[in-house]
Amino acid sequence: MKLVFSLLAFLVIYCDDSGSLSLQESEKQVIDNLKVEVKAMAEASICSEEYTCYSVGIGAKPCGGFWEYIIYSNSIDIVTFLTKIESLNELEKAYNEKYSIQSDCFMAMPPSSIDCVDGKCVGVFQ
Repeated sequence: MKLVFSLLAFLVIYCDDSGSLSLQESEKQVIDNLKVEVKAMAEASICSEEYTCYSVGIGAKPCGGFWEYIIYSNSIDIVTFLTKIESLNELEKAYNEKYSIQSDCFMAMPPSSIDCVDGKCVGVFQ
């Protein structure tokens, strides 16, 4: 009897999948990972006389608009970068609708200007 109880206890403890991610958590993780990739690409960009700085909105707030603006230059693979941002924004918009996500309706503003400081693009937000 002790053997059966021990086996059942083992199965309950080690076969419990409550530690696994739910579908919603998995979808959020994909969005978060994509956001990390996009920010890393932007951070890797440089500016100079040859490379120009830009800003782009990323994320999709439930009320509309972007969560934030990031600064980058055309020293990186722009097509891949902008494609990732488009995917990120679409995925987050669909996620927000699917799970009825809510947030504040504060609108993130783009930088008022962008400067090249020591080879890095820097946004001026006012």
